[in-house]
Amino acid sequence: MRLLHSFITLSFASLSVSALGLSDDTVAKVKDKMLNIIHYSWENGTATEALLELDEPDVSVYGKKPFPPPRVLSADSPVIKIAQYALAGRVPGKKPIMDGDGASGDPASMGVAVLLANSTLQDPTYFRAAADQLDFLLNDVPRAPNGAISHRESEVQPWNDFVYMAPPFISYYGALTGNITLVKEGKRQIGLYREILKDTNGTCLWHHVMMGSWQDPSFWGTGMAWVAAGATRTLQTMAKSQFAFQLIPDMWELAGWTGELINAAWQYQKPDGSLPNHANLPDDFSDAAWTALLASATYRLAVQTGNEQWIHNAEKAFKWVETQIADDGTLKSVVNPLSWWELGAQSPEGQAFVLLLQAAYRDFCKYKQTWAAPTLLSIGWSH
Repeated sequence: MRLLHSFITLSFASLSVSALGLSDDTVAKVKDKMLNIIHYSWENGTATEALLELDEPDVSVYGKKPFPPPRVLSADSPVIKIAQYALAGRVPGKKPIMDGDGASGDPASMGVAVLLANSTLQDPTYFRAAADQLDFLLNDVPRAPNGAISHRESEVQPWNDFVYMAPPFISYYGALTGNITLVKEGKRQIGLYREILKDTNGTCLWHHVMMGSWQDPSFWGTGMAWVAAGATRTLQTMAKSQFAFQLIPDMWELAGWTGELINAAWQYQKPDGSLPNHANLPDDFSDAAWTALLASATYRLAVQTGNEQWIHNAEKAFKWVETQIADDGTLKSVVNPLSWWELGAQSPEGQAFVLLLQAAYRDFCKYKQTWAAPTLLSIGWSH
């Protein structure tokens, strides 16, 4: 990924509210580290989302009016550069945007960036790539008996990671093209995944991988953070779509599912603010990656619903995460993204999670300072 990084020109001065949360210098280093080490499809997709929310907030779904996008991103934007990188390496004759290494959901994480690149570059190749990705998910990937799209191409096997990768893209595509069925499908898929992965023993935590030729029924933290962050982004997409008023019951149901998981996860927070790599294993090492992403989703849900009951958890988490950022911007104390029981040296997705947390915290502070109404409660005023 260093090749990509070499031709991305970043303007770190774009963060105008650096007094909130991390310093400009820290954010710049975290971002630079992320761009140096991203490689896999989901890492690229998560990086583009982090860059959108942090540096192009009006264009992200957390902007005031993201549909249609209020402006075209610069061709020099790293979001566009990553989209170009993705399509340059696209496998000829294959529908996914990038090689997902057997995962159906991961390449979909690039979908929003590719759709934005279509507008910037005025190249229909990008829209076709996004359309192909959507068609692949909806029509080619195997499904569970309840209709959940498998996270794996070769067999029916839901992973909770999927919730961040595919549903937000499906709903975004629908909002962009005026298709309410697709906007609702993102939320529906989250509900179907919840049916399969939610613990039946009352914890309200989600298992990592179920069904298929092998399972990981553990309560892996990063997987659950993927769910919370994917659900809040899907919810935001619905709320900012032209169909928001019609979708109010669906959105509150999704908000309820998300709050249920966030509440369950914070029950395992350690006194220092961190979360154990596996939620229900208190002796497991503290993982800064999912601690950051869950805090990010917590801030987002608070702005969406007005429910701030977990903000103190997010604040403790943010303070601890900040202590885990090395002088060169590397997030320490992170799980190995490819080996879920091992402590890793670095995490491309973890770097992005720090940026997502910074963006969510900044937006929460703005929400509080301006006495704004929660997103879902203000829909009737603007639709």
